Amino acid sequence: MSPVIDGSQITMPANLSEWLTLANVLLTAIFAGLTFFILRANRAAVAAMRDQLADQNRPYVHVSVQVRMGTQVLQLLVRNVGRSPAQDLRLHIDRDFHQFGDKSEARNLAKQSAFTNPIDCLPPMSELLFDLGTGPSIFANEADTAKCPQTFTVSAEYKHGKIDYSEKTHIDLRPYMGTSVPHHPVVEELERVRKSIDNLSGAVKQSANSLIQASRVEENE
Repeated sequence: MSPVIDGSQITMPANLSEWLTLANVLLTAIFAGLTFFILRANRAAVAAMRDQLADQNRPYVHVSVQVRMGTQVLQLLVRNVGRSPAQDLRLHIDRDFHQFGDKSEARNLAKQSAFTNPIDCLPPMSELLFDLGTGPSIFANEADTAKCPQTFTVSAEYKHGKIDYSEKTHIDLRPYMGTSVPHHPVVEELERVRKSIDNLSGAVKQSANSLIQASRVEENE
C-alpha cells in the first residue's frame, strides 16, 4: 500500500522559503537605508566641522569706535581680530568725515589713503587707528553734521585664499554723548606718584637753597 502524501506538506516548504527571501530583502533594504542616512549624517557633520574650522581660522576685519584713554577724543578702530591675514583689504566710508571739524580735504577721513587705496595685507591683531574728534565738538549744537556726521557706514572687502569677504559696519557716535572720560587706575596712580615726586623735589630744592643762603650769611659775618 503506497503512502498517502498530504498536499499541505508539499506547499509549506515553498512558502517558508519565500517568506525568508522576502525578509532577507526587507532587512537588506533597511540596512541600506540606515547606511545611507548614516553616511549623509557623517557628510553633514564633516562639512559642519570644515565650516567651523574655516570660520575659526578666517580673517575678520572688525570696525568699532573707542575713546582715547584720559581724553574726550573719539577714535575709529579697524582691526583684524581673526587668525589669518586679510588680503587685498579695501575700506570705504559712505560719507565724508573731517577730523576735528577741520574743513581741509587733507583731514577728510574718506579721502585718506587707507580708504582710497587697497591694503595688500592686514595681519592678525594688526589695527588702524583714526582720530575722529572730541565729543564736545562732534555733539555741539552748532556742529556741522556734513563735516562731522554722527552716523556713517564703513565697508570692508578683503579675501583669504580663494574666499572673498564683504562686510558693512554701521557706526553710531550718539551713544557716547554725555559719557564720562575713561581713566586707567594704574595711570592715575602713577600721576599721583609723579606729583608727589615733583612736590618732594621742590621741597628739597627749597631746603637746599635755604641752606646755601644761610651758609653764605655765616661766611659774610
